[in-house]
Amino acid sequence: MKRIKKAKIAANGVMLAALAAIGVAAFQMGNSSQKEEIVLESEEENETADVSEEEEMLEDAGTSQVEADMSADDLFAEMETEDEKSDVSGEESYNEVMGEEGNSSDVLEEETADTSVSAIVYDALDFSEDTIMEWPVDGNILLDYSMDQTIYFPTLDQYKVSPAIAVQAEEGTPVAASADGKVFSIEDTAQTGTTVTMELGNGYQAIYGQLTNLQISEGETVKKGTTIGYINAPTKYYSTEGSCLYFAMKRNGESIDPILYLP
Repeated sequence: MKRIKKAKIAANGVMLAALAAIGVAAFQMGNSSQKEEIVLESEEENETADVSEEEEMLEDAGTSQVEADMSADDLFAEMETEDEKSDVSGEESYNEVMGEEGNSSDVLEEETADTSVSAIVYDALDFSEDTIMEWPVDGNILLDYSMDQTIYFPTLDQYKVSPAIAVQAEEGTPVAASADGKVFSIEDTAQTGTTVTMELGNGYQAIYGQLTNLQISEGETVKKGTTIGYINAPTKYYSTEGSCLYFAMKRNGESIDPILYLP
């Protein structure tokens, strides 16, 4: 009986040991499976992370490339626009310059034409020592020309030289051009009032003073006998002499006696 009990105890021990071994093995296998699953999951996560990073890098690279392409396109577009603007500006500048040159040419042609006309006018004004003028007004001579000696001026009550003649005429009397001429200047002075200077040609000039209501203008060519204005009221320098025409002549800037050229 004791041997049988010992054998049963031994068998039970063996079975217990076997069960224990089986349990340990099963436990180890379970742990191993869990570890493998953990490792696999970790590797999958790493791979997923790697793929995600690669995709993000590719997307970033693609975006950068697209942005770079767009920037390059924009740059080329801006350059082309600037070139077009430059071409347009250059063309406009060219047109403006050509237009200005054309205008300058027109002005030059006009000035040349004016100069030519002026030259023709002055060539036509061939006043000389032998030219006989006509009287600008009919009237008595109140003051004579005298540059060699003094004469008496009633209004001034003094003696002085006289570079012109004073011809008596009523206010409103028309004054005629004594010879063909071109109006050189029109001015107002205290002594002679409204005064017209006309070029006669060859350095000769005729000066008409004490005028009003002029019928001519500066630069105008006037034929002999044309009315250039009318007798005005006398200035304070001729108040005693009364209304009159102040009439003088010059040759090359020097006063000469107009009586020498009147009939």
